[in-house]
Amino acid sequence: MAGTALDKITRGKVSLFKDARGALGVVDFSKEIPFTPVRMFWIHDVPTGGQRGAHAHKACTQFIICGQGQIEIDAFDGTRREEIKLSAGEYVNLVPGIFATLTFPQEHSTVTVLCDRPYEADDYIYDAEMLARGSIVADGRK
Repeated sequence: MAGTALDKITRGKVSLFKDARGALGVVDFSKEIPFTPVRMFWIHDVPTGGQRGAHAHKACTQFIICGQGQIEIDAFDGTRREEIKLSAGEYVNLVPGIFATLTFPQEHSTVTVLCDRPYEADDYIYDAEMLARGSIVADGRK
């Protein structure tokens, strides 16, 4: 039996170096990111308990790194749901076909997101039920 999109995610932790001067986090692109990034954005200043995301992608893969605080990701692939918690320095690689809502339970939490595709408005799926009905498959075909 073939797995679902949630079976294809990967998780890990970046190298963190802390001393009296602060913390330094390092991501080795060639070892940790399974694609060549073409776009990056970050999310910060979200009110405590606030949410971002609430969409899936037809074709875009997203490598999400928690830079500070904690992030909770409600991930749904049309078949099952999984909650992914990230603390500072932890990451998850979300493949296409996962409807993800990011909740920021702590003040000052931040995420950086690296993508394998440029912004494409028609790549977004804002209705999670489309995944459940099979209207969209994970590789972007309708």
